[in-house]
Amino acid sequence: MDLRFDLLNVFSIEGRPFSGNPLCVFPDAGTLSDAEMLAWARQFKLSESTFVTSTGNGGTGEAAVRIFTPGHEMPFAGHPTLGTAEVVASLDGSDGEPDLVHLTMPAGRIRVTRIDGGWRLTARPATLREVTPSATDLAAALGVDVARVVRSDASWVDAGVEQLVVRLEDVGAVRACDPDPHLMAEHMTSPDRPPHVYAWAWSGPRSIEARLFYTQDQAVLEDPATGSACANLGGWLVAQGVRDVSVEVSQGAAVGRPSRLLLDVDEQGGVHVGGRVERVGNGTCWAGA
Repeated sequence: MDLRFDLLNVFSIEGRPFSGNPLCVFPDAGTLSDAEMLAWARQFKLSESTFVTSTGNGGTGEAAVRIFTPGHEMPFAGHPTLGTAEVVASLDGSDGEPDLVHLTMPAGRIRVTRIDGGWRLTARPATLREVTPSATDLAAALGVDVARVVRSDASWVDAGVEQLVVRLEDVGAVRACDPDPHLMAEHMTSPDRPPHVYAWAWSGPRSIEARLFYTQDQAVLEDPATGSACANLGGWLVAQGVRDVSVEVSQGAAVGRPSRLLLDVDEQGGVHVGGRVERVGNGTCWAGA
């Protein structure tokens, strides 16, 4: 059986080829088992690949989606949601593609709307829980001086997938991060998931620079652009009483994939994450490989 796939760059920067976070979408994956989805995610070895397991009839913009890293399934992830919306919107084959898509995944049903050059998702309300490691522990795990960690702002945040969100003193501290995988495992592990930490700092009144680190096979990897962490950051801002603000988040420069994420918190505290989505190509592979 032939298996079609589409390649996209999500949270890309206009005029910057190979920017953003690459994504592989399998738009007709309803016959694949969980093990096969994981195997294909390992084959492509991107931060995530998505598998559309069913769609609504008549171009309704409804689809069920599974998201896999090369190591495990994710209940929700931002850049796969936006990239998959772009593919799902084109599946009807009619001249007019929908401007609204709903994707159902383990974390729930996610609303995704078309914006100029890309898509924007509406995150579910976030839950927060306290961080127990000290500032010294967090600094050691991130490989930065303890004075540069704003311990009082650190929090576990879950707007679809839980991550540790740690604010640093300045952009220089974000760029200086050199995480230790063993200390990350000790101090930055959420139940049933490998460590994920989102280190960020204000770079201006309405701009942020951030990096997302996670571990895989006892190695630290860095994600070029992380929509789920951006949504978690929005949830953290809401918990601080922030409303009616738009922020541009820069990520990915350290791994050669500069990315731009648009974070909006509306007057009611709703969190929205958007960005450009660019198609790179498509192809067909043999499902029995």
